[in-house]
Amino acid sequence: MLKRNIPERVWFFDMEWVPDARAARRLFNLPDDITEGEAIDRLWKEYGATQDRPRPFLKYLFSRVVAISFLSRLVAYEDGEPRITYRMQSLPRMPAQVADADEAQIIGEFLCLVGERRPQLVGYNSYESDVQVLIQRGLVNELNAATFCKRPERNFDPGDYFKRWDNEEHLDLIKLFSGGAMTPRLNEVSRLCGFPGKLGMDGDQVVDLWLQQDLNKIVQYSQLDVLNTYLIWLRVVHFCGKLPEEDYVSEQMQFRDFLETEAQKPDNIHLEGFLEKWEL
Repeated sequence: MLKRNIPERVWFFDMEWVPDARAARRLFNLPDDITEGEAIDRLWKEYGATQDRPRPFLKYLFSRVVAISFLSRLVAYEDGEPRITYRMQSLPRMPAQVADADEAQIIGEFLCLVGERRPQLVGYNSYESDVQVLIQRGLVNELNAATFCKRPERNFDPGDYFKRWDNEEHLDLIKLFSGGAMTPRLNEVSRLCGFPGKLGMDGDQVVDLWLQQDLNKIVQYSQLDVLNTYLIWLRVVHFCGKLPEEDYVSEQMQFRDFLETEAQKPDNIHLEGFLEKWEL
């Protein structure tokens, strides 16, 4: 199922985006005084809105990135013994205000970090979705992401985030499951595995939070998706024999300890809710 052993540096990531009001203004020559909500409604209308489906899914090109969250799992060594450390990060950093959601800065900083540190990336529906948003919106924002875009000279060499098939440098967990109508959602896999899944909201509500200028809640929502992604990954690597039973049990306990510590920090009440729903 997976060829390589678990790398020492793994990043689990998730992104949130909203319809881009600026794109609507440019595409349809809208007046400068039109509100953001009105511009977004125009995008939906032009790209397939109906009475039954008033908010159609928009092309990634028209999607403004407002938050990226990622959890780093790093194996360090002390006296020759491996030790796992975790770190949860978000762009923009919390507490976050809408004014902090500079899309170019968010995308640019994330791609720069990935390019410099070259972690294994793990996401859920991230190859066809998140990375496409990063690329297309990176172009819109005139970014240079040379280190992230670097590819090996030979197809079979490691370090290729863009390899289409059998790619474990960028491991999209959804590709391990059936396609089409049989493809499970992140929330479905999480819940059936006994993980918290979504807590009180779903992705359709992100645009409403954005228009309400509640960026903190968007970042928190993104972080919870990252946590579920990590736990699914942990179940996957255990399932396919990359993590022995003893280490699997131990890592769950270590991760729970990490979350309990993080939950004590300001703006992390959402982690308390996650812990309450996650029964070991």
